[in-house]
Amino acid sequence: MINAKNMPVWMLGMFVLLFLLNGHHCAYAQVSGSGAGGANMPGDMTLWQTLKAGGLTMIGIGFLSVAAVAIIVYDVMMLNVNKLVPRGLYDEVMHKLNSRDFNGAQTICRQENSTIIAKIVLAGLERKQHHDDLAREAMENTARVELTNLWQNISYLSDIVAVAPLLGLLGTVLGLIQAFRAVPLQSASLKTTLLAAGISKAMVCTASGLIVAIPALMAYSYFRGHVQQITNMVEIYSSDIIKKIHGR
Repeated sequence: MINAKNMPVWMLGMFVLLFLLNGHHCAYAQVSGSGAGGANMPGDMTLWQTLKAGGLTMIGIGFLSVAAVAIIVYDVMMLNVNKLVPRGLYDEVMHKLNSRDFNGAQTICRQENSTIIAKIVLAGLERKQHHDDLAREAMENTARVELTNLWQNISYLSDIVAVAPLLGLLGTVLGLIQAFRAVPLQSASLKTTLLAAGISKAMVCTASGLIVAIPALMAYSYFRGHVQQITNMVEIYSSDIIKKIHGR
């Protein structure tokens, strides 16, 4: 079983594996190009040339790959259970609330205002002097907003998982259209060259879309578990805190 703490390292290894597989595909394209002897398929075809053969749809897939990496790096740094809902902070706040030391609880939360627990407590205590029901509503709204932001952030990975293969499919269709346009040509050498270029474009787009989507899906599944754990802890902690602040 894979240890969840080592999951980012494991995911990085999968990225490297997929990159190596893509490099093997490029090497195969080099051998095929040199065997064909076509002028438009040089034997020293680089990775950039292979990706460039995918056409304009590769721009969109490339943008999605950069966005996926940025989101994954951000989530690895930010989606930390001990950072967002630390047990130690919860115990300190509950100790202050049990002793009705609301000022002390506010002081602690202001020092740890980057955590969800602190934001919930501060929202309730700032409105408690007006009305207990307002304090309860403020805490519930704060918890809902914070959790919604977490789910919204990882949902971008889910969108990339859906869009990347579709862009790859679009490039595949365009490549096949380009390939079949070569069929009516009378020149056998030109027909072969254009047909091979169209099929190459189709395959590069398909592979690129999957290379972006597969790691993004793995990352989404991993972060979804983290967000679900954070959600469960916030619901438990906030329920206890609301009862203490609400005076019940």
